[in-house]
Amino acid sequence: PEPYNREEIDEMLDKKLNISDQIDAYNKTEVDALLDDKLNISDQIDAYSKIEVDALLDDKLNISDQIDAYSKTEADALLDDKLNITDQIDAYSKTEADALLDDKLNITDQIDAYNKQEANALFDEKLNISDQIDANNKSEVDALLDDKLNITDQIDAYSKQEDDALLLLKADKTELVDYVDLASTQTITGQKQFGIISVSSISKQNKNDASILLAGGGDMLVSSLVSQPQLQEVRDIASGKSKGYVFATTDEMNTWMEDQENVAKLAIGDNLYIVDK
Repeated sequence: PEPYNREEIDEMLDKKLNISDQIDAYNKTEVDALLDDKLNISDQIDAYSKIEVDALLDDKLNISDQIDAYSKTEADALLDDKLNITDQIDAYSKTEADALLDDKLNITDQIDAYNKQEANALFDEKLNISDQIDANNKSEVDALLDDKLNITDQIDAYSKQEDDALLLLKADKTELVDYVDLASTQTITGQKQFGIISVSSISKQNKNDASILLAGGGDMLVSSLVSQPQLQEVRDIASGKSKGYVFATTDEMNTWMEDQENVAKLAIGDNLYIVDK
């Protein structure tokens, strides 16, 4: 090929570098003008300015024109009307209510009732039972009880002194211990005159210790004469396990019991006897 000289090459390069002739382009001034147009969006879109926006917001916030509303004064007046219930309901004033309650509480007009004095008078009459029943006073009762307790006139009895004298005449058990030995068999030989009864020989051999030998022969059980509880009492007293106290009258026994020293001597199993006719 035919080569280019330097001048031709520079000219060709200048043409290459002058892109304004090669392409459809804007210079800086044209670009700035276009950018200004682009940035001025107020002509591009349907927009409000700040002042217009504030005015619209003020209108929006002024809701008194938007809704059917009451002012604070109007609302207070309405509430006062509501709270003034005396005009809304059929009601009594405090004075009227107190008067009605007083009437209710004044039950003397509502019921057939007695006052305190009348009630006390009625109770006094009820409590005065001496007019209601046939009764004895305390003095009369004491006199009747004294007559009842004075049993010396009611029964034929011995006094304590007479009892003691009679008991002393009874043989002491210590005087009998040498006569009969219940632990072994004994035979008593001899004769003893008992009035018109004559005993020639008596043997306790093979006989029950709870039996009594009869003079005419044979024997009889003690249990046929006295009950077992009575027999046990006699045995306990005889053996010293318990004591027996004999009184002529109930009054005498009561007098004896009033002495705490005597009561202290009593033990379980001791027996108190009142001599009866």
